Amino acid sequence: MSGYAGSVGDSVGRAVERFRARTGVDVAFAGPCPGAGDRLVISYLSGTSTRVLAGLTVVAGTGVGGKAITTRRPVRVVDYVAASAISHEYDRAVTTEGVRAVFAVPVLAGRGVAAVLYGALRRPSDFGDGILTSACDAARDAGREIAVAREVEQRIAQAAELPGWAALEIRLAYADLLALAGAATDPGLGERLREVCGRLARTAGASAAGEPADEGRGVRRVRLTPRETDVLALVAVGRTNAEVGQALGLGAETVKSYLRAAMRKLGAHNRVEAVVAARAGGHLP
Repeated sequence: MSGYAGSVGDSVGRAVERFRARTGVDVAFAGPCPGAGDRLVISYLSGTSTRVLAGLTVVAGTGVGGKAITTRRPVRVVDYVAASAISHEYDRAVTTEGVRAVFAVPVLAGRGVAAVLYGALRRPSDFGDGILTSACDAARDAGREIAVAREVEQRIAQAAELPGWAALEIRLAYADLLALAGAATDPGLGERLREVCGRLARTAGASAAGEPADEGRGVRRVRLTPRETDVLALVAVGRTNAEVGQALGLGAETVKSYLRAAMRKLGAHNRVEAVVAARAGGHLP
């Protein structure tokens, strides 16, 4: 399984558990859409009493989930078997599991449908707005995680165009230079080191992507402070908050504050997203 496929599965699996815990639906299940996205394979189940849905392939345009793929919108039916707005290729599996009301929400990542999230009740129901809103929220969160995973995979592939040792050495050297700049007592020396780091980041970004890192890629343009960049550079090479603080002469809470500020500016929700966004914007190599 590729890193991206594994990340899709992880995100979808978490979405199923989060959604069922929040709403209390009888059954939640989901499946990623591999390849061309013309079908989904149900792979994640919560609350089921049988295994009949596990591994079921749903073709685009068929049933509730297949219709969600083609319309790219949520689809719901009050009573699955009696519903006239969907096709009925999967009635046997649905009735064997004993569910009646079913809805499906597409998980959108980029331009395609990456997966479909289902919720079901064991009685006819129109569902409430709260349940559907929670399902859409869970699908949106999963889509965001999948999009980040895709960006990580692309960045890794681009970095692979450089010799592996070179990409690693550039990032380690960059982190060390920034740490020296942050610790420099001579303002002129610190500024000079930062200028060198800036050239290093721009050169590495252009070499990996084949173009300037901040041009033509729809990158969110932000301004990071020198300290925010220092912290991200060290986080990017695997340093813990304590190690970052030690390198820069900062307290742990101060490091967290700079990291939170950088994440907010970059629109990131965690450390990995922040590093990916910073590299995409040319702030880091």
